[in-house]
This record gives sequence, C-alpha cells and structure tokens, in this order.
Amino acid sequence: MTSSKQIDRSQRNRRSLPPEFGVTIVLLAISGYFCIVSPGFRSVDNMRLLSKQSAHIALLATGMTLVIATGGIDISVGSVLALCSMTLGWLSVTLGWNVWLACVASIGLGAACGLLNGLLIAKGKLPPIVVTLATMAAARAAASLFNGGQSISGLPDVLNQRFDLTNIAGLPLLLWIGVGAMLAGAMILKRTSFGRQLLALGGNRESARLSGNRVHRTEAAVYTLSGALAGAAAVINCAHVATATPDAGQYLELTAITAVVLGGTVITGGKATVLGTALGVVTITALISGIRLTGHEDRLAWFLVGIALLLAVEVQKARRSS
Repeated sequence: MTSSKQIDRSQRNRRSLPPEFGVTIVLLAISGYFCIVSPGFRSVDNMRLLSKQSAHIALLATGMTLVIATGGIDISVGSVLALCSMTLGWLSVTLGWNVWLACVASIGLGAACGLLNGLLIAKGKLPPIVVTLATMAAARAAASLFNGGQSISGLPDVLNQRFDLTNIAGLPLLLWIGVGAMLAGAMILKRTSFGRQLLALGGNRESARLSGNRVHRTEAAVYTLSGALAGAAAVINCAHVATATPDAGQYLELTAITAVVLGGTVITGGKATVLGTALGVVTITALISGIRLTGHEDRLAWFLVGIALLLAVEVQKARRSS
C-alpha cells in the first residue's frame, strides 16, 4: 500500500512540474558543456552574436507556438522566409524600390502565403501537414526563380545599420525584436479572446465550434500571422547577413517546431507556453553555436535537433500517460 502511494505521489509530482522545467535543465547542461570545452562560447562577443542569430528563429517560433496551440502545424515557414528574402532583395536591388517599402511587401507576401495555408486548411478541410508541405515546396521553388537562383547582394546599407548594428540599452536591437515577438505571443495566448480560441480549438475542435468559436476564421488568422512573422524574420535575416539567398531558412521549420515542443507546448494542441518556446529557442541556438565553435559541421547540429524533437514528443507522451 505504501509503495503504491509513493508511486502515485511521484506521478503527481512529475505532472506538477512546470512544462518549462525540462528545457531549462537541457539549456543549463548544453551551456555548461560548451563553456568547458570551448571557452569562446561564454565570451561577450559570442553572446551578442547568439542574441542576433536567435532573433529570426524567435519570430518563427512565436508563430509556430500559436499554430501548434490549435493542433495544427506549419512546416512552410523556412521556405516562406526564403521567398520573402529573395522578394526583398529583388524589389530593393533589382527594381530599386525604397528598402522600407520592400520590407513591407516582404512581410505582406509572408502573410499572403500564411492566409493561403489557412484558407486551404479551414475552408478546404485539408490536413495542415499536407497544405504546408505543398507551400514549403512551392515557396522554395519560387525563391529560386529570382536572379537565376543566385543570391542577391548589394542590399541598402541602411537595412544592416538599422537592424544589425543598432543597440538599445547596450543590447542588440535584434534581441529586442525577438523578445518583443515572444512577449506579444504570450499576451495573445494569456490575455486575449483570440488566444483562448486558439487553445480551445486545439483542446477539442468540435466543442470549440459548438461554444461559438469561429473555427475557420481562427485558423485562417493564426496561419496568416505565422506567415507574416516568417516575412518579418526574412527582413531581419537579410539585415543580419546583408544578402538575400534562395537557400535561406533551411531547417528553420525543424528548429522552430523543436523549440516549441521542447519548451513544453503540447504537439497535439490545447496547451502552449511562450516562455518555454523562448527557452527552446535559446537552447537550440546555443547548441548550434557550440557545435560550430568546436569545429563540427552544421549537419551534426541538425541531427541533434531532430533527435531532440523526437525525445521531446516522447516525454510529452509519457507525461500524458502517467
């Protein structure tokens, strides 16, 4: 009897742990390891670089958190980022548009791609994985049509200066943009009726519909927002690397999904944590940086990110069944 009670208590304790607990432990372990094996990892310059490199991932992961909260998925964000990047370069360099107008057009194109995804999923009743897989392929192919599939350099210096070289309160502007996106995502989930509708949709779609949730409008809106954030991520990615490339955003859909699930958002929807997503973004960025600093290729990092996603899903499965 006593043993049974101890087991029940242990199970309740595991369930009572906050969803962000696991990713915090992983982050501390990864950071501690790379601080030991590569002293450059803990340098101020590397920390500043990490904060810049994580900004566009933070934008994508914020949108992904909201999408997964509905029980959906968006694997097109990396390719949409590439398409929006090439569009920005083509408009500003080839056509000579004002760079800020080109940025707005890039974000608008991302929103349009997201809206298309949302309408096909909501109105067409197609599975999100199928729709966004098709968009992923189409957007990547469309990105390669610009400039003969070659990168577009010569972006206006003001883009790099305004975003990549600007500091606020001693910290990179790109860091503040990523933090701002995360805070906005958290506010949407916790403080708005739209956020409650997203979680209700992920918890039980039919119950959400019967309770007055405009399911089709909610789905269309959340995928549109995810696409717009991919367009915004394209802008700051171009500002950071000062070039628009058709292969930009590769593996970023994997990165964003892993950051979300690793952070504690339930992959099947209904429960989401933006704080966990933020910790997931930092964890994956730290992992990739550490792999590079120790002289290994990025492919090892993506392999480990894929393993992390599988393990995170398995942990969620175990928590639900315990």
